[in-house]
Amino acid sequence: MGFLNPYMLWGMLAVALPVIIHFWYQKKGKQIAWAASQWLVDKTSLKHRGIRIDEIPLLLIRCLLVILLSMLLSGPILNQFGRDQEKEQVHLVQADPKVTSNFRFELENALQRKERVVFISDDLKPLADLTNIPETKGSLFFLQQNINSIVGDNTHLNLYLLNNQDISRLPKILIPGTYKLYAVKDSAQQAENPLIGFAQKTGRDNINVLIDYENQGEAETVQAGLEALKDVFEIPVSIDMATGLKSKYDWIFTDKPITLRNEQTLYVIPRKGIDNQVFDNVISVSDSLRLATSAMVQNGQLPEWLGEMLITHYQLDKNLRPLSQRQLESAFGSVEPLKEQHSDGLYQWLLLLFVLVVMLERWISLNHKTVHNA
Repeated sequence: MGFLNPYMLWGMLAVALPVIIHFWYQKKGKQIAWAASQWLVDKTSLKHRGIRIDEIPLLLIRCLLVILLSMLLSGPILNQFGRDQEKEQVHLVQADPKVTSNFRFELENALQRKERVVFISDDLKPLADLTNIPETKGSLFFLQQNINSIVGDNTHLNLYLLNNQDISRLPKILIPGTYKLYAVKDSAQQAENPLIGFAQKTGRDNINVLIDYENQGEAETVQAGLEALKDVFEIPVSIDMATGLKSKYDWIFTDKPITLRNEQTLYVIPRKGIDNQVFDNVISVSDSLRLATSAMVQNGQLPEWLGEMLITHYQLDKNLRPLSQRQLESAFGSVEPLKEQHSDGLYQWLLLLFVLVVMLERWISLNHKTVHNA
């Protein structure tokens, strides 16, 4: 048996109060000389010497009342035998081939032990084997709902997930009782170039670019690099060549000093044109981007370098990085199941016993006073 408020059991120390009060009233009173009482001395002293035997049951009942009251306030819980020793194992699996393949050994053993194994989905599809994996896009949005449906205070949850940024977008997942997390890194997404699907990822249907160089050859080199990037990854780039027709540009290549910097614009300028200040949206190059002076242009790496700038500026690689162990653990939390056992059997019986003992104590006390007064 356990207790919701075990500190209330300290109240049992108050059981000493009825004992102290009982002995306090046994103290010898002050004697007053009275001639007519000399014939009663022997009888009275015999009757009141030491502890009164007829008051001991009343003393014990009052001590019992203090003990029962302390137990009621502490919230007793009657634990079932073996309840905490063996919990039902539940396996909740994200419907993804990489997850089932990576944890095939654990899942096959669970199926052999006839344990409950289900996919994360809107209808909690049971997993019969590891070959038929349903397509459930956005299944993680059903994760908390699934946990609430299949996890109880007598279950242990084994959760199998794909470790990617999709988990961080969910509200914190609360799991009743105990659980263990199995996560596999999404290596396939890491291998994918972040520039693929640029327009969908950024919500940009057009990137306005201004190329403003004094050297015409350098301007044409940068233009060729951007055109290659546009053709390969279908990035919506609109290029102006030193005309400045638009009031605002998303990307500016220039060898002229920046007079009014826009925080939303990405600048690429020679290092000699930058003062001592450093800005996140200003990229410097050592000399120029001309074919004759730049090894990067000579090696054909200019389009790749331009693509890396876009990835960094628009944080396209953020969604592809797996969560760290600390980030992954912080996305989940354990909540203790509500302990409602104290409101059934044991609590009601203790309450009934307390009421009956109070009535018995009052009855004995009143009868005891009536006998002594008579």
